[in-house]
Amino acid sequence: MRISTSTAYDRGVSAILRENVDLNKTLLQIATGKRIITPADDPADSARILGLNQSKERVDKFQDNINAANTNLEIEDTTLQGIVDLMQRIRELAIQGNNDTYDAQQRQSVGMEVQQRFESLIGFANTRNGQGDYLFAGFDTTTEPFVQTVGGDVQYVGDQGQKFIQVGDSRQVASGDNGYDVFMDANGVVGNDGTTKISLFKVVSDLEETLRTNDGPASGPAVGSPETFHEAMARSIDNIDAALGKILDIQATIGARQNAIENQKNVNADYLVQIETTMAETQDLDYAEAISRMELQQLGLSAAQQSFTKIQGLSLFNFI
Repeated sequence: MRISTSTAYDRGVSAILRENVDLNKTLLQIATGKRIITPADDPADSARILGLNQSKERVDKFQDNINAANTNLEIEDTTLQGIVDLMQRIRELAIQGNNDTYDAQQRQSVGMEVQQRFESLIGFANTRNGQGDYLFAGFDTTTEPFVQTVGGDVQYVGDQGQKFIQVGDSRQVASGDNGYDVFMDANGVVGNDGTTKISLFKVVSDLEETLRTNDGPASGPAVGSPETFHEAMARSIDNIDAALGKILDIQATIGARQNAIENQKNVNADYLVQIETTMAETQDLDYAEAISRMELQQLGLSAAQQSFTKIQGLSLFNFI
């Protein structure tokens, strides 16, 4: 069988191109550290890597959610601690004002400080987070949740929603509490025996009114006979204790949620390590094997180039 000069030439060029392509692929693998450059290199492992990347992205999102939720809970806990300190000071003022050695003017002075604390309480209730969202507004975080009416009462205009955030494939954690549950739903004392739901603002405003008027507040208990000054003060102190208990209970749930998301964060981190390990085993390059292959491919390319050079020199004129 006779092979024409053009056929030999084409085969020589093809051999060089083939060796060059193989060498370039190996060099790219070495440069990237990846065994699989395109899905065609290993379709089965490529599909596996795609699934692992999707899992990693999902868990990374959970970790981001955990960080955001933890930040919100830390802000809420700090705010509630500020309220606890505030209510404890108001309780001290109530005990101080209830002393029989104080006259009406001195009680009014104590009431003035209570009024200042009342304004601070509204400020705490309208706390914003780092994104500018109202912490205690429920779902509508862009609307100021607590507003003071012309008569001085404080109304909650948020909703009773509670945001939950996904921290795992099958786990959600509440990232905050709405203002109604925190500020408007304490178990207040009515008269001598009964209880009713009362807001922290009402607790403080009743105390301020009692100290200012040196008598039971006009808003008084919902049932029973009118209160004397000391009866009203005793009721205020009981209500302050109830309000403090409410805030402390919520703080306890925040701590439990923080522990839960911290545990989930560790679980997620372990899973991410497993994903990274599996991905490395699946797609990472064996450098020793790749370098040996590269050296062989370089030899092959060199041989092909040398062969092509000899083919180019072949001619019948060389034999005349």
